[in-house]
Amino acid sequence: MKVLLLSDLHCENNHEKTGKSIIPAVATYIREVAPDRVIVAGDMAGGAARCIRYLEELEQSSGTALSYVPGNHSIWTDKRTDSWHEYELLRAHHSSLIGKPLLLGDKWAVVGDMGWYDYTYREKSWTREDCVTRKESYWRDSVFARWGMEDEEVTDRMLDSFRTQLEATADRRVVFVNHFIPYDEYCPISQHSRVWNMIRPFMGSRRIGELIDAMPHVEHVVFGHVHYRYGTRRRGDKWVHCHPLGYLHEWKTNNIEREIRLASHVIEL
Repeated sequence: MKVLLLSDLHCENNHEKTGKSIIPAVATYIREVAPDRVIVAGDMAGGAARCIRYLEELEQSSGTALSYVPGNHSIWTDKRTDSWHEYELLRAHHSSLIGKPLLLGDKWAVVGDMGWYDYTYREKSWTREDCVTRKESYWRDSVFARWGMEDEEVTDRMLDSFRTQLEATADRRVVFVNHFIPYDEYCPISQHSRVWNMIRPFMGSRRIGELIDAMPHVEHVVFGHVHYRYGTRRRGDKWVHCHPLGYLHEWKTNNIEREIRLASHVIEL
């Protein structure tokens, strides 16, 4: 079974910056690869309604079923709703992996949820209050992610979701999908970027990595969020995949067709 991995397409932002929709190029590439399933690890667009619109357009244009977990942009909202409302809209969509492990054949399952961050990637000298102050200064989730609870509590809920699904699929080989960074080596301290060091606490949670490392039936780990194409690497007994498209100014070229090829990966199950 062939599975195509994508993340961080940011369709509306890249449409605005390139002057055209990226969906036709992505759909053409999907048809060329002809996967049995496409997995998108978050940030299709900003807000649930836009995510759903782009997901359905891409499914229709490519003729291929998509599986999706939200990213932080996916649950952004204004004062009229909260982020749990956006999250539940995405959970209810047919593409959602939230609480619904996807069984592939007799041996495999895809398990996923959004994930979140809990400041475990902060610098050792920082207090929690330091992280909150920097979030308000540098990170737009402080304005648009409206959970009504602390970030650590959101992460706790995500970990409960992951644990329940992983225990329910213990008899299968698992592809684990979430949006956020699960391992320290993908969130290093920079010697060159002060801004990156300021936002590291909002990149993910090492508790996610600790959970999946305790699950030997997890063989593939898929994430995005970081907008740096780490690619596919072996980590112990697991393959780790990070292939985000990201924003136009982060691309290697201005050619969307080439960038989609560079920012995707196929796994054979």
